[in-house]
Amino acid sequence: MEENRIFDEEQETNYLELQTRLKEALAKVETAKELREAKGYLIDVQALFKGLKLRREDREELYGKLQEAFLEVNRQIDSERQSIENEATLNYRRLKNKTDHILNEVFSSTDYRHSKNLLMEIQNELRDTRLLREQKDELYKIIRESFDIVKGQQEEERNKFENEARQQYERLKVLVDSGLKQAEETNQYKETREYLKKIQSEFKGTRMVHEQREELYSRLQTAFEILNKRLDEFFHQKKKNWEVKMQYRISEHSSDVYELRETLKKDYASLDELLDHLEIAISRGKDAEAVHNLKARIASLKTGIEKKETEILNLETEMNQLKNRFEPEES
Repeated sequence: MEENRIFDEEQETNYLELQTRLKEALAKVETAKELREAKGYLIDVQALFKGLKLRREDREELYGKLQEAFLEVNRQIDSERQSIENEATLNYRRLKNKTDHILNEVFSSTDYRHSKNLLMEIQNELRDTRLLREQKDELYKIIRESFDIVKGQQEEERNKFENEARQQYERLKVLVDSGLKQAEETNQYKETREYLKKIQSEFKGTRMVHEQREELYSRLQTAFEILNKRLDEFFHQKKKNWEVKMQYRISEHSSDVYELRETLKKDYASLDELLDHLEIAISRGKDAEAVHNLKARIASLKTGIEKKETEILNLETEMNQLKNRFEPEES
C-alpha cells in the first residue's frame, strides 16, 4: 500500500537523521570542557525524540545509546560533585580552625588596626577558597560579626580616650594657668621653677588630644621663658646677689642631672628588654619586618641614651666650672 510505504520511508528518514544528530552530540560530549555543557548536548537530542515517528526497534536502539551517554555523564557529574564536596569539607575545617585561632588573637588584642588586618586576610582567603555555599556563608557571618565587635570595641575605646583626654585637659589647664600667673608675678623664682617643673612632669603618660597637649605645653614653655627672663633681670639688677645666682644655677644643673640619670635608668631597662625581644625574635625566625622594627627601636633608644649621657657630662662640667669660679663677693 502506498500509505504504508510513505510511512516506512518517513520512519527511515527520521531514524537516519536522528542517528546523525546523536553521533554529533556524542562527539561534542567527548570534547566538551564542562560536564554541564556535555549534558546539555544530550538533552537537546533527547528533545528530538518527542513526537518523532520511528520504528520501535530504531527508537529503542537510539534511545538506549542516549541513555548510556546520560548515565556516563551523570556518573562523572556525581564524581565531580563528590570531589568538590570533599575538597570543600577539608577547606572548611582548615579555615574554621584558622578563623577560631585568629578570633582568639583579635579579641585578646587592643591593636584594632592589626585585628582588622587579620580579619581582612582571612576574609580574602575565604573568598578565594572553594567551599559549599552554606560553609562560606557560615564563615562570612562569623567574620562580619567579628568586624562589628572590633568596631564596637574601637569606638568604646575612642569614647573612653576622648572623655579621659577632656578631663586631663581641664585639669592641666588649671595648673598651667596657675603656673603662668605665678611666673609673671612672684619673686620666689626657685619655688616657681620647681612648681613649673612639677606641672611639666604631669604631662608624662597623660592621655590627651595632640592639639590640646601642644596648646598647654606651649603655654607652659611660655611660663618658663617669662620666669627665666624675670630671673635674668633680677640677677642683672641685683649684682650683689651673684652668689645666689651661682647657687641657683648649680642647683638647677644638679636637679637636671638627677632627672636625666633617673630617665637613663628607665632607658637602660627598656634597652635590655628590647634586646631580649630581638634575641627571641631572631631565634624563633620571626619575619624580617618584626626584626627590623626591633632593631630600629633599639638604635633610636641608644641614640637617646647617648644624647642624655652627653648632656649629663656637659652639665657636670659646667657645674664644676661654676664651683671653681664660685667666690662670693664681699658684702
